[in-house]
Amino acid sequence: MRLLLVAAALVGLFTAPAGAQGLRDEEYKAAIAEGIGYIYRLEHDQAIQFFAELGEKLPHHPGPPLAGAATVWLRELFSRQELDLDQFISPGYFTRPSPREMPTADRQAFQLGVAKSRELAEKYLAEHPENKDARYYLGACEGALGAFTFTIDRSYLSALRHGKRAYQYQQALVEEDPEFWDAYMTVGTYEYVLGNIPWYLKWIASIAGYHGSEKRGFEYLVAAAEKGEFVANDARVLLMVLYVREGYYGYALRVAEELHRRYPENFLLHLNQAQILERMGERERAIDVYLSVLRLAEEGRKNYQKVPLVTFRYNVGVRLMELGAGERALDLFLAATRDPGTPEREEALSYLRAGEILDLLGRRQEAISQYEEVQGLSEFEDSHGTARKYLKSSYHR
Repeated sequence: MRLLLVAAALVGLFTAPAGAQGLRDEEYKAAIAEGIGYIYRLEHDQAIQFFAELGEKLPHHPGPPLAGAATVWLRELFSRQELDLDQFISPGYFTRPSPREMPTADRQAFQLGVAKSRELAEKYLAEHPENKDARYYLGACEGALGAFTFTIDRSYLSALRHGKRAYQYQQALVEEDPEFWDAYMTVGTYEYVLGNIPWYLKWIASIAGYHGSEKRGFEYLVAAAEKGEFVANDARVLLMVLYVREGYYGYALRVAEELHRRYPENFLLHLNQAQILERMGERERAIDVYLSVLRLAEEGRKNYQKVPLVTFRYNVGVRLMELGAGERALDLFLAATRDPGTPEREEALSYLRAGEILDLLGRRQEAISQYEEVQGLSEFEDSHGTARKYLKSSYHR
């Protein structure tokens, strides 16, 4: 349930729903599409600047300040390396305290953006009481606050309160207008989350007024992906996460591939494919994709240069080693030890992993030299003890 709150929050916070012409004329629709393109290409700074300028052009519109706030939040998650599929399918990841504090200026920028959006939505709604767009934005502000408090502050109860308010706004819109497709993403996510809580907690949730259905959740999310005017791609991202969670890997892979074709600069969508293939048991294909992401990062492909290469090389080596591609992993570990920019932790562990692979290949003297290098570096994760062990007796898988 905690996982899905985060996944829901990652999408749909900065889009404009269908509604009255006053908040979604053709000029705005084109502009928001351009801004979302920056986000999907992982160009967060450009997106923040774009939405700030758009807000100056449209000072009455609640969309730009909310979009800017959501992008500040996404940029923080990206800098923490937390916009990753493995995190979202790792139970409890976002329940652990984060080792990093969000910069005060960014936190304030997020809060001010949400507050400004809410203020503008309330003002517009006061002037146009039946306007659906303004009501949608009030719900989206609640969703943004829920996402932020959970992923940044790690406050589950606060996130749940905001999430319920967001659902109430969007559910009212769906009941009033069943073809308000963009609202179905929030409603569908809520239904799925509540439909997946453990049976022994369902009665507590029911008493507290929380009800949901996993089946309806999927139906609503598919509707948003297929019929949503603005949230279709966002709903697909969320469905990809849910398909992985449910073990529908083929569906998840197709979504990841389609999205990466649309946004080839987004290395996360590329990496998602390797992660999904690994879970499918497609070992060779997964290896090829991992190495492709690494190669493009080393070549400096647009936005792939944002891959934290000095740590990513080691992490890909670990994945390849676990997938049985020891010799290819060895090349990566040795490259990590030669790169002066490699952090000391990854350097020490690369020497250790290289020694293990060399032992498996029967190259004992080379393995010993790797273990000896470990001893000359600071200790990480019992690297010294492990190296001493393998200096006495060769590593066996």
